[in-house]
Amino acid sequence: MSRFSKAVIILLLLLGAGYYWLLVNAGPGDAPTRTFDLAEIRKQADALPGEKPTALEYTTVATRDVPGAALAAGTGLRMVQSGVIVWHAVTPTGGIVIDSGLSEADAKELDFSGYDNAAATLAGQWMENAKLIVFTHEHIDHVGGLLDYPKFATVAKKTIVSPDLARGMTSLWRANAGRLPPPRSLAAIEAVAPGVVLIQTPGHTTGSQMIYISLQNGREYLFAGDTGSLASNIIQTVPRSRLLTDWLVQEDRTATIGWLKGLHALRTQNPSLIIIPSHDPQFLENSGPQDGYTKAALPRPLPLAR
Repeated sequence: MSRFSKAVIILLLLLGAGYYWLLVNAGPGDAPTRTFDLAEIRKQADALPGEKPTALEYTTVATRDVPGAALAAGTGLRMVQSGVIVWHAVTPTGGIVIDSGLSEADAKELDFSGYDNAAATLAGQWMENAKLIVFTHEHIDHVGGLLDYPKFATVAKKTIVSPDLARGMTSLWRANAGRLPPPRSLAAIEAVAPGVVLIQTPGHTTGSQMIYISLQNGREYLFAGDTGSLASNIIQTVPRSRLLTDWLVQEDRTATIGWLKGLHALRTQNPSLIIIPSHDPQFLENSGPQDGYTKAALPRPLPLAR
């Protein structure tokens, strides 16, 4: 075998090893499971007086196509759609917003190919009318819609932000981050409204939390945040790729895998509990009809004056 052939083989082996490590490896496999106390979560959901939310709806502010393995290790290079999604829990008095989307400028900077101004407008209306705004974590595609909102002072007072969330939002170097209300120390499991519970799940970021919502009709939902970006993260119990978790985002991969294992156990033991991924618009569109949530109708543009 020639030196050239040996060099090519070595190069291919190195490329293969790099591909496996960065986009296929779903370890560490021995990450300890992090458990969810669903009995306590349900107890907290019933603890505060008042009416629970009556419905759930969402809107997709921005989209882009990414290799599936980037967001779910080992799932191949087939392109999947990733979306920036804002949720609205309908209540008799205002509503509760989960995450806030991002600005068009940030969407372009993050290479989102599609930005829906009507969806962003709707998310802004939800924030203005809401009684409460909460976040799954502090990355710009989840909090940017709030931090850059033209009526920031009006909506910021409705937010609940933990100290870790506040630190993460401050690190984004947005002037409005310094105008947030004082951070609120939260218990590991704490109700913030009737039927709405925040669950501290640090891993993807230090401020990551999952959000449990119980509707008046008895249906239960758990918003996984970026612990489960795609449904495949949750269904197959695989984390995001090391390309993202070790290089670009630098999350606590062991903790995130532990929470994914916990979600797997939770789903197995409670099949009626609906776990919502954070960036999977195609899954949401397919699953919404049977899972009891809807894609919100977008506001129509005003007709042009004649």
